[in-house]
Amino acid sequence: MGNRRHLSENPSRSISRLQFRVTQADHLPDKDDPIAKVLAKVGDIAVLPQVVCQVVEVTGSESASVKKLERTILIDPGLSAMLLTQANSAYYALPKKVTSIREAVMFLGFKGVRQIAMAVGVFDLFMGKTDCESLRRRMWWNQSLETAMVCRGMADFLPEVNADEAYTCGLLHLIGKTILDRYDPNEYLRVQNVVEQGAPDVLAERAVFGCDHLTVASAAAQMWGFPEVLIEGLNYFTPVLEPSPANFLRATTAFSCRIVRSLAGGKSADEISLESLPGWIVDVLSLTDNNVRALVHAGVEGLQSSSSFVA
Repeated sequence: MGNRRHLSENPSRSISRLQFRVTQADHLPDKDDPIAKVLAKVGDIAVLPQVVCQVVEVTGSESASVKKLERTILIDPGLSAMLLTQANSAYYALPKKVTSIREAVMFLGFKGVRQIAMAVGVFDLFMGKTDCESLRRRMWWNQSLETAMVCRGMADFLPEVNADEAYTCGLLHLIGKTILDRYDPNEYLRVQNVVEQGAPDVLAERAVFGCDHLTVASAAAQMWGFPEVLIEGLNYFTPVLEPSPANFLRATTAFSCRIVRSLAGGKSADEISLESLPGWIVDVLSLTDNNVRALVHAGVEGLQSSSSFVA
């Protein structure tokens, strides 16, 4: 592989200083736009330190496999995003966007993955300066991970959806919350207070920040060089209005997110019905009473079958 050769010739280039800070104004919205302000201040993605340690351990083992390294990476939204960003960077100029962690690992190689993990190990957006910050960020991480597992379980029954892309989208769908919280933790506490009064989190974020985690995540993903299908897929809240290849991914992510939230709220899988879903999700996925039940149980099985992996 010609592109792989570049990594061995100059492994430190574009990898050893992966802080992903927003410095290219031509890729930003207007400087007065609230999204631009957030991204200008927060240009890096977090990883969990324990995952970084595991990646270093796996990549240093002579018996390690791509599958084992992939499983180690997949539980962390930040490191997953970093690897996708690096694999899709202009430095490599790939003819096709890398859309899954397995592809990223295969392309970057063990040495490249190890270098990236070590370079970004100091960043940990999921740990706040206070217990309150840490609590909500860990909650988002758990929800992201569970949504990713449900997405992957459902994708096995949806021929239009790539399972790896679905997992990646589920894993990163709340990364905009982390970015907003890193931008101003005190303001995000205000968001929480508004949500506790019954407002949807997206509307509460707009009221406080002038933007929401959906638009922030999509804008950040675009700047990080993610494939268009993932950029659009992160907008899991907004109804689909026009045909797009990403619509199935958006609907799958939205459906999976609702399943995870319902289960967290004490509902059983059998209580999630066709009538409880937004019409656009039903239309995009061509849902009926029967296949809704099948998809919900497939997602729950995906979550349960991964429980040992998560631990």
